Amino acid sequence: MRLLIKRDISSNGFPSPEQLEIGELVINSKTGKLYSKLVDGTIIEWIGQKICFEPVPVIGFNYKNQTVSNIENFCCAGDLLSAVVTNLKPGTVEYLYTLVELTQNSATNLMSVGQPKYDTYQETQEENTITLRKATIPLNISVNPNSYNNISIFKFSVLDINNNPLTEQILTFKCIEASL
Repeated sequence: MRLLIKRDISSNGFPSPEQLEIGELVINSKTGKLYSKLVDGTIIEWIGQKICFEPVPVIGFNYKNQTVSNIENFCCAGDLLSAVVTNLKPGTVEYLYTLVELTQNSATNLMSVGQPKYDTYQETQEENTITLRKATIPLNISVNPNSYNNISIFKFSVLDINNNPLTEQILTFKCIEASL
């Protein structure tokens, strides 16, 4: 018995049965998938997952100085709403924050993401103390209270400086007062 490792570094595809011997392994170095050929001639794949050794940002929302996941009685405009993102890398690592209204009950010119305010904090994980950052981001949101059921759904996202998404959170509002 021998272990044969082939690799493909040029395509996103998979090998055909003619390209492999039974039990042979080939890895696609672009997709991270590992393939092998079974006795019956079929090709099977194992899908790899990138290993992340860094903290994943966590999003929370504060409304009227309280942590919330959904807002039942949102004033539609003028209330203090902020996103709080923890587990950010320390130092000068930059992040981008976006807010998208998914129910089309608000005009994009009535929504904005303010300048983040960063604070550092320390967290102990498995006997190691690490320094992380927290960002508090003011959100300006005005929704149409005459929308269907007075409900609006927003998606807040954290992206790296290259616009790659890191995490996102959905927030649902029930509007109680006209603002438009």
